[in-house]
Amino acid sequence: MNALNVAVAGLGTVGREAVRLLRARRAELKERLGAELKLVAVADRGAAREAKALGLPSAVIRYKDPLDMARRAEADLFVELLGGLETPKRFALEVLGRGKALVTANKRLLAHAWPEVTGAARASGARLAFEGSVAGGIPVLRALELSFSGDRVLGVDGILNGTTNYILSRGEEGVSPADALTEAQSLGFAEKDPTMDLSGQDAAQKLSVLAGLVTGGWLKPGTFPVTGIESVSARDLSFARERLSMAVRLVGSLRFSGKPGSPAVEASVAPTMVPMGHPLAAVRRQYNALLVHTASAGDLMFYGKGAGAGPTASAVVADVFVLARDIRGGIPAAASTARRLALTSPDHAVSSYYLRLEVLDRPGALARIADALADAGVSIAAIHQDKAVGGRSVPVMIVTHATPRGRFERARRRIMSLAAVKPSHCAMRMLA
Repeated sequence: MNALNVAVAGLGTVGREAVRLLRARRAELKERLGAELKLVAVADRGAAREAKALGLPSAVIRYKDPLDMARRAEADLFVELLGGLETPKRFALEVLGRGKALVTANKRLLAHAWPEVTGAARASGARLAFEGSVAGGIPVLRALELSFSGDRVLGVDGILNGTTNYILSRGEEGVSPADALTEAQSLGFAEKDPTMDLSGQDAAQKLSVLAGLVTGGWLKPGTFPVTGIESVSARDLSFARERLSMAVRLVGSLRFSGKPGSPAVEASVAPTMVPMGHPLAAVRRQYNALLVHTASAGDLMFYGKGAGAGPTASAVVADVFVLARDIRGGIPAAASTARRLALTSPDHAVSSYYLRLEVLDRPGALARIADALADAGVSIAAIHQDKAVGGRSVPVMIVTHATPRGRFERARRRIMSLAAVKPSHCAMRMLA
């Protein structure tokens, strides 16, 4: 086999860069692989225009419909960079149903259609790779799949969204969230509509992919708690830094338990206060990081740019190379077994908490807040009260001792029902 044919669906920012890398590095890739990676087809609504802009030869077939390419293209490896869900899912199932290798960077596809996509690959014996779907160019998925095969992964804590990390770390420098978001958009790694990022849903999808890779089971989006950074204010960032020596980061966490055949996972995404000496506190701007906790090797951290065309396209081309190498070597696709994945309640997870409230300046208001915490079994470690704002409300910051999440949430709900407490508030767990 002197050449392996590659077809790329989706010529957006990442797709264009992936095609450019495949062509720019073809001589080096051929030398390392012992065979040429030959681009034979591309698919995009503007395929003709994009192909011309990329300088593709006429021998590369242009398809307007990616599903048409999935059915007809004579390719050994297909790359899906379409974005969205329904069309990518149909594309993936068509390609895998033909027994062809598939590379995707689509976290939404994997998070929402994990059983179908992995099931199709298993049924046909097709190869599937998706390194670019989590943390851009950082090789975390391959490490979890291969490097820890002789170890047991106990859990992960990750900064998985470059946009929110940029906003939070720039906020520590005195930049407002709105201005930081505008900067991130102008730099090209924040979406025009940042809702998925700010709400934590983007990180949640990546957490789903990580859980699926480690356990083989499906961590369905919407089944675990996800909180975004919308409630985090400049006041919270400065209080964390100046009074608690902590940085605020949006952290996705997984904890694994159970037996290999019946794994269980605890999952959450939430803004989190991280001690300045913790490795995740040093992760700034659009960088991502994954701290992996293992039974034998201890804690290992993966760090790098998690957003942008370059890092993601780099991971995509790496996946193409690895699958091509396996095809040439006659290595069968990794056998995967569908597993039932049990979700354990995060309410038993123990940590300290930060709670910022806006409290009307009334006698007895703080006493009622303290009573709500005490009744739920939550002990106060520290309380700070700022001056009243306009004579109407008082910002109150509370730090608790370590307590189960369920107790804290019961106390928070009762506090928010008090007449003296305004709806605007911020709650964050604190990493030890």
